[in-house]
Amino acid sequence: RVEASAAMAQSMPTELADDTLDILGNPSPAELRVSPDVERVLGRAPRPFADWAARNVTAFR
Repeated sequence: RVEASAAMAQSMPTELADDTLDILGNPSPAELRVSPDVERVLGRAPRPFADWAARNVTAFR
């Protein structure tokens, strides 16, 4: 969080950076749900991030 705040503070006031991180770090239950629009846009059910990460892990090594 310290690194993120410092990076964000380069382009916005420090207080705004900290407030933004507070909001992003505490999502509401509604923000944690996957919208049904994801399936409509993709034409398939959404997949978990863990599946994507497992398929693409070599790109990050």
